[in-house]
Amino acid sequence: MDLLKILLFLFWISVMSCTEGNTVSESRTVDHYFEQLAELELAEMLLQEIMIDSKTLSNEFKDSNTGKMNVEGYTKYFEIKKDIYLSFFKDYLFLQKIEFDDDIYALYFTISGFEDMQWNVFKWKKDNWKGEERLNENYVEENSFVEKIFWNYDEATKNRDNVRIFIENDFLVMERSSLYHSLYDLKSYKVVVNEESPWHASGGKKEFELKEWIRINLHNRIEDVLKLRRQ
Repeated sequence: MDLLKILLFLFWISVMSCTEGNTVSESRTVDHYFEQLAELELAEMLLQEIMIDSKTLSNEFKDSNTGKMNVEGYTKYFEIKKDIYLSFFKDYLFLQKIEFDDDIYALYFTISGFEDMQWNVFKWKKDNWKGEERLNENYVEENSFVEKIFWNYDEATKNRDNVRIFIENDFLVMERSSLYHSLYDLKSYKVVVNEESPWHASGGKKEFELKEWIRINLHNRIEDVLKLRRQ
């Protein structure tokens, strides 16, 4: 078991270190990072001998009647999950980049707490773009060559599907769950439409009503601007 612990520890270090200084050449997905997260959680469960393998609980943490994880096991699991979450999502994580003239615009995300997903678009000059997979908040604040141009978030995991940025008619658009959320003018370098928290702005509407609020107040407004001919 000692050898297994060493191997698992080395695996944990390798996953975290490869994300720390890693550079990216292609787009990532949110699922890509959650797969890494699940691997880290399993490795730690094995290290602490809560699990014997990926499917088998240790007897100490198994309820003798149900065969499922007991209270002590759940307590340890949630501690592991909390610690890994706080470590893994301490930075912004890369999803996508696009180029326009001499600039790079890149989409990153992070998680606040355990569920609230925050989406951020940063801007660099091409000469300054290093392709970092992770961006530290201090790095962003201390370096003038990287600029956060807008961000928004949703409570829990609302509207997190197929998040992307694209360019149309010299505007940069952020789309989430097939709804346009943000519009940035690439000629004037100004945010035209964006709501940092659609849920708060809508008065705390429930999921279906929130989607309709976004469609009317953000998506449709952005569509109208995109349809206009540039002067």
